[in-house]
Amino acid sequence: MSPLFLDAIALTYRPDLDVLILRWPQPVYAFTAREVYQQVLELAKDTQARYWLFDIRSRGPLSKEDVDWLRETYFPALHGQLGHITHVAYLVSPAHANDLETKSSATQMRALPWYGSGADFEGFTSETEALHWLKKCQLVEVVK
Repeated sequence: MSPLFLDAIALTYRPDLDVLILRWPQPVYAFTAREVYQQVLELAKDTQARYWLFDIRSRGPLSKEDVDWLRETYFPALHGQLGHITHVAYLVSPAHANDLETKSSATQMRALPWYGSGADFEGFTSETEALHWLKKCQLVEVVK
């Protein structure tokens, strides 16, 4: 499938890796984060993609409202809409990975009821490590 470009965002599915990839290389103001995440969901439905790589190193921070929406609406609804757990590898900058607010938010999200059943996620500063984690998730599910 050819990539979908929304302003400066590239969204594509790589069947060779079985990974849906969202590259968010710069802050984008033409589309809201919710619109982008909805596009991700639509592509995931079309491709049955359950392994996602989000490159958000240059995206910039989300608003509190968008974080709350992801936490309370988007991620909890994934399993019902896709019928399986979704594994999301976030590719982040080292500064973002070490940010106390980011760490706290991730810890809070991991404590929510949907985490581990509808979706799970990990943060990485290396794309290679992110793809290795997604491959590990794929292998674990094959064994199940």
